[in-house]
Amino acid sequence: MEKKILIPTNFSKHSWNALIFAMNLYKKYSCTFYLINVYHSQRFLSEAIPLSKNEDNQPSAKEASEKGLERIMQGLSFRKENSNHSFETISFQGSLVDGIQENADKFRVDLIMLGAQGDSVHINSSEDIAKIAEDIEQRPILVVPELYTWKEQINAEIVFPTNLRTPFKEKELLALIDFSKSMEASIRVLYINSENRKLNEEQLKNKEELEQIFKNVNHSFHTLTQTTPATGVHLFIESRDSNFLALYQRKQGFFTRLFSKSVISEIAFDPKLPVLILKETPNK
Repeated sequence: MEKKILIPTNFSKHSWNALIFAMNLYKKYSCTFYLINVYHSQRFLSEAIPLSKNEDNQPSAKEASEKGLERIMQGLSFRKENSNHSFETISFQGSLVDGIQENADKFRVDLIMLGAQGDSVHINSSEDIAKIAEDIEQRPILVVPELYTWKEQINAEIVFPTNLRTPFKEKELLALIDFSKSMEASIRVLYINSENRKLNEEQLKNKEELEQIFKNVNHSFHTLTQTTPATGVHLFIESRDSNFLALYQRKQGFFTRLFSKSVISEIAFDPKLPVLILKETPNK
C-alpha cells in the first residue's frame, strides 16, 4: 500500500535530513513525498525569503520558494533513488499551520515529517515545532532530530507512555500500529506508576482495550514506579536504547504535562530520538 508523506522544508540542512530520513525509513514501500515550502509567513519555513521584489531585483517570496523547491528536486535527481518513490512540490502562500493542514488534508497524507535542528526534537524549546505539533489536527507527526540516523535492526521498538486513565479510540492509534508494522518495530507500552498504587478498575479496563487494539502487532506492557513521567520515560528509553517515542496528544493530559516548561526546566528532558505525535480525534 502506498504511503503519503508530507515534509515541510525551509531549505535548511535539518529539513533536507528529514526528507532523507523519510526515504530511508520507507525504502521498502511505494511512497509519494509532498515537499512543501510555506512563504509569506514571518518565520520558520520562509525566514530567509524576502517578501517582495526590491530595487536590487531580488526574487519575490513566491519565486524564491519555487526555485528552492526546484533545487531540492535537482538534488534528488543526482541520487540513485528508489524507483517506487515519487515527489511532488508545493509552494504555499499563507500561514505555516494552514499550509501544512490544508495540504495534509487535501492529499490525505499518512504522516507529516518535521526536521529538528541539532540532536534533539525541541518539541517545547522550538516555538515553530511546538506550534505545528499543537495546532495540526488529526494527522500524525514524526519529529526527527537532525543528527539522528536510522539504522535497520531486528529488535527495533517504539516506546508508548500512558497513564491508562483515559480510553483510546482505535482510530487514534492506527498511525502507531501502521508505523510499528512498517518499521517491524515492537510497541512498548509504558505506565509510570508515580504513586505506587495498583491499577483501578478503569485503568484495568483501558489496559485490556489497549491489548485488543494492539493484538496484531508485537507489543508488551511495562511499569516504572517511584518516578515522574518525564524521568521515567527518559530512563526507560536510555536503558533499552529504544528507537522511537510515541506520544498521544490531548489538549489536556499526559502529553501536556510531560513536555510542560516546568518539567523541562527541572530535568531537561528533550528526546534525542524521533518522536511520533498521535492526535486526539473528535467524537462523531
